[in-house]
Amino acid sequence: MHICCLVAEISAYAAANFQTGNAPVVAREREPVSGLIMSDEFAMPQGDMRQPSHARSNRRPRRSGARVLGCLLVVGLLVGGCAGRQTVRRSADAWFDLGQTELARKKYAKAEAAFGKLLEQYPQDRRRPETVLGLAEALYRDRRYEEAKFQYRRFLELYPAHAEAARAQFYIAMSAFQRLKTVDRDQTVAQEALQEFQRLLQAYPRSTFVEEAKQKIAACREHLAAYERYVGRFYYKKGAYPAAISRFGRLLQNYPEVSFADEVLFVLGDAYARNANAQEAASAFDELVKRYPQSPYAGQARARLAALR
Repeated sequence: MHICCLVAEISAYAAANFQTGNAPVVAREREPVSGLIMSDEFAMPQGDMRQPSHARSNRRPRRSGARVLGCLLVVGLLVGGCAGRQTVRRSADAWFDLGQTELARKKYAKAEAAFGKLLEQYPQDRRRPETVLGLAEALYRDRRYEEAKFQYRRFLELYPAHAEAARAQFYIAMSAFQRLKTVDRDQTVAQEALQEFQRLLQAYPRSTFVEEAKQKIAACREHLAAYERYVGRFYYKKGAYPAAISRFGRLLQNYPEVSFADEVLFVLGDAYARNANAQEAASAFDELVKRYPQSPYAGQARARLAALR
């Protein structure tokens, strides 16, 4: 039987009990029972030992009242369950428009819910691609980057030839870029962002996102180089010069265009000098002077070169 029909039957039963007089009543105050002779030690009843009829009659309504109250409680619980099971249905257009409206109002959770309902209730709707993209955008704007990345990737898997495919790829990369960690932490996410931006350039070279992707690639490379500098300086300060030289050398080889290459060249030259390798030290200082003559490290590098010669 449907739960809402059961609610109706229980309600009818409870109403009938109240109408027939079985509702709870307040018991009348008992009157003294006649026929008792009290002695000093015992009260010995005489005559009928059964309970008075008015006392017995007062107990039945109490039990009926409890049953009625129990029924009302069950009705309340069932009504709540019945209401919770109701599913709101709108047309596909209504769900889509609602999602767009909530997205514009920056009500991202509501936008996500609206787009989700459209996908759930109308799996074959013509605007399903735009809906998946709208859901991904709502999650991205809500800073739920892992979930957004999943939806953007889902869009690409389902609709690889769609006109908005490049946009989806760009925001897959941005979902990683937004989670970049400081240079003293693991840089797996930075590597991921770099790879995704590079994938956009390869797959969509004429996209309107190309220029911005190039800027983000440069930022990712700078970030990864800063991590290498951080580790190299750690070894340098500890006096572990071979390890510092290895890090600084790898940095300059993989990221030669970074903004702090002059600083790295100077510290690299100093690490070589402290490690008793005057030739390599002179080479690093000389490269610094030639490539970055206006650098604040150039003067110190010239002085070190003169001392080494």
